[in-house]
Amino acid sequence: MLLREKYPNRIEEKNEKNGMAKFVEDTWNDLLKISTIHGLAVIFPKSSKVIQRMILLTGWIISISFFSFIAWNIISICRYQPFKTVIAELHYPMYKIPFADVTICNLNRLNWQRYEEAKMKFMQPQHQTPEYEQVFEETLNAYDTLRFTRFDMLKNLYELFPQKLLFDLNYINFTQVVEFMAWKCDEIFSDCSWYNVSYDCCEIFTPRRSQKGMCLAFNTVEGELGARRAQEDPYYPRRSEGKGPSTGLRVAIHIHEAWHSPTTTQLKKGILVMFVEPHVWGYVHREVPTNTKAWVSLTAQMHIHHNNTRVFSPNERECVFQDELGKIFFKSLQGHKYMWENCIAECQQEYMELYCNCSLDLFYPPGRFRPCLLTDLVCLYRHEALLKSFENNEEAQYVQNAGHGMNCPCHFNCMSMDYFPNFFIQHIPNNNVDDNNTKIELAVYYLRHTMRVYETSAVYPFVDLLASFGGLAGLFFGCSLIGITEIIYFSFFDVPKQGIRHIRSANRTHLKRQSLQTKRIIVKQYSKSDIFRRENI
Repeated sequence: MLLREKYPNRIEEKNEKNGMAKFVEDTWNDLLKISTIHGLAVIFPKSSKVIQRMILLTGWIISISFFSFIAWNIISICRYQPFKTVIAELHYPMYKIPFADVTICNLNRLNWQRYEEAKMKFMQPQHQTPEYEQVFEETLNAYDTLRFTRFDMLKNLYELFPQKLLFDLNYINFTQVVEFMAWKCDEIFSDCSWYNVSYDCCEIFTPRRSQKGMCLAFNTVEGELGARRAQEDPYYPRRSEGKGPSTGLRVAIHIHEAWHSPTTTQLKKGILVMFVEPHVWGYVHREVPTNTKAWVSLTAQMHIHHNNTRVFSPNERECVFQDELGKIFFKSLQGHKYMWENCIAECQQEYMELYCNCSLDLFYPPGRFRPCLLTDLVCLYRHEALLKSFENNEEAQYVQNAGHGMNCPCHFNCMSMDYFPNFFIQHIPNNNVDDNNTKIELAVYYLRHTMRVYETSAVYPFVDLLASFGGLAGLFFGCSLIGITEIIYFSFFDVPKQGIRHIRSANRTHLKRQSLQTKRIIVKQYSKSDIFRRENI
């Protein structure tokens, strides 16, 4: 009997295995024919010599090791150090940026020559009694030197007066009282000049609120006058193209100590000076004492983020593009463009509202928060420690802080600018100054014609990342984008076609085998019946 007839099932299984192996072998051979990756056509064919396979296989292992090591470094840089900052421009002209907003505040913010007039104007007649007038005077004494983080000035309101007296005077808007008693430009300024041209001081200085209290500012866009000038004058805020005192601001400041509060606790006399970019509400200040000449030379630097950093989130790049403000959570002063300083100012108001359900509106532009009443000032004093404690983002990872305070999740603007003032202060002998009219001579100017511009960009933007991995693949494997395209085409088109062809061939073979097996069964049955018939005969 033939082997096929004796073990038909085993022969069919063997044929099926041989067919599958042939399919895999044919498919692999086709892949080797179209592949541009070096070495595959030598390592896998059976006709290759052993020494060839070993050498090329060793080269493949080394290539894979180097490729993996370098690729891992690139991925680590993209994950943990994705940005680089370089000097984009070393000599950017200063005239292309606005001159700084120069804010000047008398250390004693109020002119007490107007105290009696303010008392008659803002206090109701029934409250013009000694006990209420004492509360009114003490409140103005606190406002005289009050600034954010210095709520200890409100201590006497908390310790000396019953709550009822404060409650009875809640109708008084002390922000309006302070604005009424604040120094006018012609009261403390004289001899004003800009770019070596003399001006009326009230023409170039305008009143503005700030976190230091009520002040006077040059080149500001804050307040009604500053905002109107910015809209009407295309050359406002002013700019300067030169350097040195003759190309900047010069002003004489008269302190007028005789016009200060007779009961003030402010022993130091002088001014606060603050330099900020236009549209920035406020920043750190510097004190200048009386009887001095102060020369302030300004330098500036700009920091921008390249558009290729947009693929990262604002938290990763730590800045916000202006056109992103409608898509992500952010905070800024009402009616002001987004700036880090404006975000901090809005955050301060949120914390005051959290602790005392109000905001001290003297320190901020009009907004959405309820202005603090007289009784609320006591609450601000009680929470002074919390309101003066500021924690930067991620500071808790590096600095141990015993208490809690304000934590403002603010990011810088992706195009930000900073001014860096350098003060040189010279004392004026007392015999040259009237004791009752102490004086400060201030000059603010650019130190240089140019500034530096820093640019932060992605270390590996998409194009560079693609070029890096493409170069690595070409260097270590001889692989190209065309080769990958061929493999993709082969995987999605050639392999399915060959698989369908193999299945059809297997089906035809299977049908032939079934037909042959049926014939064998018929022949076998015929043979058995013929033998049976012969035996019966």
